[in-house]
Amino acid sequence: MSEELDVERVRQAIMRYRELLDVLSQRMQQAEKRYDALFAPLPQEKKTLPVKALQCEAALLALTDMEPLRKATLAVYYDLHDMTKAFEDMYNNIAPTSDDAD
Repeated sequence: MSEELDVERVRQAIMRYRELLDVLSQRMQQAEKRYDALFAPLPQEKKTLPVKALQCEAALLALTDMEPLRKATLAVYYDLHDMTKAFEDMYNNIAPTSDDAD
């Protein structure tokens, strides 16, 4: 393979890496919003509590309705699965092969 083609192949891999980082960042932002949403039903005066106390208040709500926490957890689970697969595919495209030893 010519050096020009090698450079283009690696450039595309670098571009794909950037794209995956952007997607990962977006998904993390969405996960943070889902985390914040767990506290949305709390009264305003409770939202100023220290983090541990705030989490206890959200836990009290979750005892009667676990669905928001389940959905948030499941969304992250699937996002991580998708991202793991995308990075795995990318790695498999750039991993050293027996041809590289030549």
